[in-house]
Amino acid sequence: MATPPDDHRNVVDLITVKQRDVLKTWMENLTSRPGSRTLELMSEDQLQQETSVLLRALTAAFRSSNSDDLSLPAYADSIAMLRDLIASRASQGFNPSETATFVFSLKDALFPYLQEEYGESPEQLNTEILRLNQVIDQLGLITFETFATTREEVINQQSRSMLELSTPVIQLWADIVLLPLVGVIDTARASQIMERLLYAIVETESRVAILDVTGVPVIDTSVAQHLVRTASAAALVGAEVILTGISPDMAQTLVKLNVDFGPLTTRGTLRAGVAEAFHLLGQHVEAQHGKMAS
Repeated sequence: MATPPDDHRNVVDLITVKQRDVLKTWMENLTSRPGSRTLELMSEDQLQQETSVLLRALTAAFRSSNSDDLSLPAYADSIAMLRDLIASRASQGFNPSETATFVFSLKDALFPYLQEEYGESPEQLNTEILRLNQVIDQLGLITFETFATTREEVINQQSRSMLELSTPVIQLWADIVLLPLVGVIDTARASQIMERLLYAIVETESRVAILDVTGVPVIDTSVAQHLVRTASAAALVGAEVILTGISPDMAQTLVKLNVDFGPLTTRGTLRAGVAEAFHLLGQHVEAQHGKMAS
């Protein structure tokens, strides 16, 4: 980097002196873009605080390191701050383009002041613009990485929540728990089904667990194996599993696939399964009317 003439400030001093103007221009760039939702998703005060704090942190880091290499320890705090801001924006509903604009619009905000300061020194102006591009591009890469990681964490959390909602364990009666299954059962969900059922059996000290698959669109060999393993695990904690809800069409398909449920007790309907559960407990239920007889 060429040494600027004596009548020119260095970039750090320039940003420090022009900080208020730079922040104003930066905020205008963020909020005046066509279709901008910035002030819909956050307050103007919050935006002003975020831009101000980040710009001061980056300026201090640049002054300390005198380098545009953001991997240096001097930038650690400002990079951590940027990651926190981006993670917050990802959670607030900003899309990737809007999030990237938060950083890249800083380049547009700084350019007029660089041009004003170094306009009479084209070589120096070009050098400072290249340095600015280097810094902003690194910040942009960090922004994309942080946004992607945060969104992945949010999606995973939502998936876990949906799995829990789609796998409710119901205390149907004393010593009987019911797990109605809905939707596709893959390996990940099969593990979650087994875990939730086993915990419910132990917690309620139930002796019978009913797995109702009426809402499962497809039961193939893989799903059947998962169900058999679940029944075997339940037996180890002292409960017998009854499988209900297999339709006539599904039964024919399973026979063609030569699927064997082994010792797993099956019943065509949930009502029949409940009656069987009471029978295993030594009680009698009229399946037709659902009334228990002493």
